Amino acid sequence: MQMNNFLPSQFWDYNIEKNFNKTVLDDFENFKSNSINFKLAIWNPKTNGIRYLKALLYNMCTTTSLENWQRIKKIQNRNYGNSYSITYNDEEICMDYLQAAYELEFISNNINLNSANILEIGAGYGRTCHTILSNHDVKNYYIVDLEKCLYISQKYLKKVLDNKAFSKIHFLTIKNFESLKDSISFYITINIDSFAEMDINVIKAYLDYIDKHSDYFYVKNPVGKYMDKSLDNHSQGQKVVELAMKTGLLRDIVDIHNNKAINQQVSKFIKVYQPGNNWNCIDNAWSPPWSFYWQAIYKNNFKLQI
Repeated sequence: MQMNNFLPSQFWDYNIEKNFNKTVLDDFENFKSNSINFKLAIWNPKTNGIRYLKALLYNMCTTTSLENWQRIKKIQNRNYGNSYSITYNDEEICMDYLQAAYELEFISNNINLNSANILEIGAGYGRTCHTILSNHDVKNYYIVDLEKCLYISQKYLKKVLDNKAFSKIHFLTIKNFESLKDSISFYITINIDSFAEMDINVIKAYLDYIDKHSDYFYVKNPVGKYMDKSLDNHSQGQKVVELAMKTGLLRDIVDIHNNKAINQQVSKFIKVYQPGNNWNCIDNAWSPPWSFYWQAIYKNNFKLQI
């Protein structure tokens, strides 16, 4: 009887030689986070980040509502910039615009953005603005940001929007905003993922402005800080970590992979982002997919009665 019918492939001969060495095998208590398990069960997350990002994106797409797909389909040129995307039901989508659709869904469930004056504090490259202008006929959309960030958002939005939509956007440097701020009011002010990176006095100044000049306020930010070095090995350096810990209103160190630890921070999140005493939070919820991000929308009861 032949004894070589069930020999391993050259592929597995190579894997065993390379990954199942004595050093790794002797550290068996940690084998699920080393090269053995990365061949037996899961892909190495340290070298397969894009694979896992796309897997997460794909899984989110399977539960995305028809209404959100309709929002996404209205966003022309959303794939400009060569993002990491997947295709689902013939629609190419990246994580940024999928999140934007979810954010707009949350806002739209509470207020109507048509004909609104909108202020966004810190717009990144402009994906929120792009999403809203593609789905709503707003009156004006103001963006206040750092000069170099404004350069990116202005260039990007000019590329992806038609002339009519782009003409509604007003790009404001901090200096421009200081001179304009008392002469205009907004239906809603939006802040997504930037208050947590500002100094406390700056955030309080913005909240004070929102209190006096806005009817509604939408915020999406982390519920706290984290120190899980396994996530990125602090690849940007210790200095960046130290600086990040000094920003924002919520600085508690949170286990961001523990739902109960996250939920314990929610009441604090809602409280610190309330712009003033006349405001109340009309809705709040987890903001997928990142475990430690929360979103809330507030209503200015005093201003709406004037």
